[in-house]
Amino acid sequence: MISVYTDADYLAAYKQKQRIFTGFWAMTCTYLAICIAMLVYHISLPYAAKEDVIPKIITYVFTGAYFVIIFPYMSIKYSRVRRYCKMLFYVCEGLKMEESNYFYTFRTKNLQKDHIDVVGCAFETWSKKRQEWQEREVYFDVEKPLPGFESGDYVRYISQSNFLVQYEILEKHAYEFSEYEEDEETEEETDETVEATEETEGEEQ
Repeated sequence: MISVYTDADYLAAYKQKQRIFTGFWAMTCTYLAICIAMLVYHISLPYAAKEDVIPKIITYVFTGAYFVIIFPYMSIKYSRVRRYCKMLFYVCEGLKMEESNYFYTFRTKNLQKDHIDVVGCAFETWSKKRQEWQEREVYFDVEKPLPGFESGDYVRYISQSNFLVQYEILEKHAYEFSEYEEDEETEEETDETVEATEETEGEEQ
């Protein structure tokens, strides 16, 4: 089976998280050093000296700049990498589920799973009990190249927390989803809607 993630992916994400966190401490220490230096300079000045405005202005400017930079830096960049690193950890260590289904289509419109951008992989499986196709959707990381799935491929895959982590195409074009089946489902939904409308009108009368 083809593995989507490797140990190198987790290591790279962990190192990136550490670099961002190191940058946070570097900016914080620099800001504190400037504040302490301005405080010492302020204390060393004579009482009511005109130069007293200089350390205040510098402190105000650096305080504003620090918070303007640090909030998006930590809340967006660091938070995103931390979530991605956490997902990779669970992919390596968490419980996994194995299934074999017919691939139907990719869905790429602004999907997220645990605040991580993903592509939806829609699979179809035939329910013998209900005598109908049922959809099973798993998520694929947008940071990785899409697998070579085509509609109707019979795919065996392993998922963890609904993330696709391993896959294998057992048979290409094993099933063809015909337009007739899609039209039939649409007609059934339309008939149900018409019947519900007729029942509502009858009750009102």
